[in-house]
Amino acid sequence: MKIFNFLFYLPAVLTLAAVTILILALAVANRHDVPIYLDPFDVVTPQTAQITFPLGLIILLSVFVGVLLGSIATWLEQGKFRRAARRAKAEGNSLRAEIARLNLPSTSSQRKLS
Repeated sequence: MKIFNFLFYLPAVLTLAAVTILILALAVANRHDVPIYLDPFDVVTPQTAQITFPLGLIILLSVFVGVLLGSIATWLEQGKFRRAARRAKAEGNSLRAEIARLNLPSTSSQRKLS
């Protein structure tokens, strides 16, 4: 069974590894500094509102922020399913408790049997 799980996830792991290697190679190959303009509407003196970073760092940070925002969006979107699962679990627990309560022999029925 464990080999089936491994083979099931193998294509996803290989794809993720290839994409990771590609992004890291792209980041390492683009090590030169690029200016980031903080005020894109300042056409007179754009040097006053700029910072300089290596392009590879910008690529890695962009990927990280994208993954982080995607994870947050997915977590928020799945909230309704987690809420439904909690409600179903609570309902199941209450039904189990009611079944257990109904299956217990009462003291009057025990007296009649003995």
